[in-house]
Amino acid sequence: MIQSNMTLREKTNPRTQRVGWLLVACLWACLLAALLPAGRALGQEEEIKRDARLEGYPTNVSVPSDSTALTWILLIFLGMVTLSVMFKNARRTHLD
Repeated sequence: MIQSNMTLREKTNPRTQRVGWLLVACLWACLLAALLPAGRALGQEEEIKRDARLEGYPTNVSVPSDSTALTWILLIFLGMVTLSVMFKNARRTHLD
């Protein structure tokens, strides 16, 4: 019989605790291994890229910067195609 002055203790397995800490340590190590090279790359200065086609002109000639609009349109189109598969009727056959 349990009396009021008795307390329950949870049974913990020390091996389970060690495995949990080991898992957390491995995840942190993987995270650091993935992020450290990216941080070093961001700190480097970017070289000025020159286009050889534009050199030799008497005036300053520049190529207009490219837009990413077509890339976004393609991404939206492919997303619509991908999501449209979710609404496909499974009972439909090629004989329709």
